[in-house]
Amino acid sequence: MTWTRQRILQELRRLHKKGQVLAYNSLARTKQDLVSAAAYHYGSYRRAVEQAGIDYADVLRRPRWTKARIVGLIRQAKKNGHALHWSAVTSRRDELAKAAFASLQPRLFGRWKMALTAAGLDSADVALYRRWDRKSIAEELHRRSRGKKPLNSGAIQASDPGLHAAAVRHFGSFDLALEAAKVDPADVRMRRRWSRDEVVASIKAAAKRGQAVSDSQVRKHSPALYGASVRLFGSFVSARKAAGIDK
Repeated sequence: MTWTRQRILQELRRLHKKGQVLAYNSLARTKQDLVSAAAYHYGSYRRAVEQAGIDYADVLRRPRWTKARIVGLIRQAKKNGHALHWSAVTSRRDELAKAAFASLQPRLFGRWKMALTAAGLDSADVALYRRWDRKSIAEELHRRSRGKKPLNSGAIQASDPGLHAAAVRHFGSFDLALEAAKVDPADVRMRRRWSRDEVVASIKAAAKRGQAVSDSQVRKHSPALYGASVRLFGSFVSARKAAGIDK
C-alpha cells in the first residue's frame, strides 16, 4: 500500500474508532508500515495522530482492553468457526482467552454473556453448540459444585441451557446427571433461591429449546419453576408474559 497523508489519517481514525490501541510501540508491532509512514509524512507519529483529531495523551492512557476490541475478537473468532462458550474460550492460550477474562471487568461488560450480546451473538445459542458427552457433563457439574455455584435445574437452564439440555439428553433427567457428578439432587433443591430474573430466564430458555411452556406442562415437569413463578409473579401466566411469551 502506498501511504498518503490523507490515507494515513483515515486509517488512524478507523483504528481508533475500532478500539485499536494507538500507542506507538503497540501499533508498531502490527502496523509498522503505517507508523513509519505517519512519522515520515508528518514529522512524527504523534503529530500524525493529533492531525487525525485524536488526543495523543488519551492514546497513551488508553487501557489495553476496550469494549470495541473485545467485540472485534469475538466476531473474528465467530467468523473463523471457533467455539465461543466460556469453557472453550478460557481454555485457549491466545488473545481471545485474555479478552474473555478482561470482559469480566466492571468497566467493560461484567460478564462474558454480555460481551457476546454486544458482538451480536445469542449466548444461549453459543452454549448449545458445545459438544457434550456424559463424562464432560459430570465433570462440569462437579466443577460447579466445588465452586459453590447454583446447580438446580432452573439455574443451569438460565446460565447454560446447552449444558442442561445435554444433561437431560445423555442421562435421561437432570437429577441423574447430578448424581453422576456426585451431587445430591435433594441438597441442590434445598439450596434453591429463585429471583424474578431467573424465572424469566428459565422460561425463555425452555421455550427456546422447543419445550412446552403451558401452565400444565411446566407444573408437571418443572414444579420448582412453576412454584417460583406463582410466588413471584402471582401466576405462571404472568411469569410467562414477563418472559415475552404469550400463548
